Amino acid sequence: MMFEYAPAETAKKSSLRESLAALPGTIEGKLPTMDKSLDRYFDAHMSAIISEWGLITTYNLDDLDDRLDLVTTEIRNLEKGRGELEKRAAALDAGIRELEVR
Repeated sequence: MMFEYAPAETAKKSSLRESLAALPGTIEGKLPTMDKSLDRYFDAHMSAIISEWGLITTYNLDDLDDRLDLVTTEIRNLEKGRGELEKRAAALDAGIRELEVR
């Protein structure tokens, strides 16, 4: 009979232990804190804050990144044609000098 009571006492101790371990979380959830108040404020007013403070959003960054990719591609394309343009300019200069000499 002594063994019958041991599991019951152990069960009571573990549930007491669990309730004591959960106590700080329960108390913390009920206490007002500055962090919670700020989080609620920012959640409610985020779009106005972004607009008023001129903050950059993820959408702005993605748009700038896309524009940078387009400009980079365009610069590469222009660099590829640079040699040809330089040859044409040199030919035009030579033609102008020839005409000036005549």
